[in-house]
Amino acid sequence: MSPSVPEGTITWLGTPYDGKGPVAHPNARFTAPIRNCPSVSADFTNPRGVPLSAILFGGRRAGLVPVVYQSLSWTHGVLLGSMVSSEITAAAEGQAGQLRHDPFAMLPFCGYNMADYFGHWINVGAAARDPSLLPKIFHVNWFRRD
Repeated sequence: MSPSVPEGTITWLGTPYDGKGPVAHPNARFTAPIRNCPSVSADFTNPRGVPLSAILFGGRRAGLVPVVYQSLSWTHGVLLGSMVSSEITAAAEGQAGQLRHDPFAMLPFCGYNMADYFGHWINVGAAARDPSLLPKIFHVNWFRRD
């Protein structure tokens, strides 16, 4: 991002930018095609998928919660995912900065009962022929400040 806004910029509201207020929505994200990612697997379009070695469940907490920690087992990882809490941002309803329990950081996006969602994750682990081959589960605190 440059310090100056190019002439003719249109805001997220569809109006010409007049130098006042934000240009982008508070919850705007930058995305790029996966083919532009230098570390993407050569098999990323393989219909059989690609092996996963880790799953990250991330919350947004300014303090208290460590930056990253690994679960002790698959079931413990599901528990950690179910307990994710985040400080509210523009992506969720509520006052910014308040703590919100957000299981798997999916609550605004999950279209069915969260208990069924938890059960799905438990069942994936229970169905594994060799639990040692399951991806390791980590909790990541994206907003830690100290």
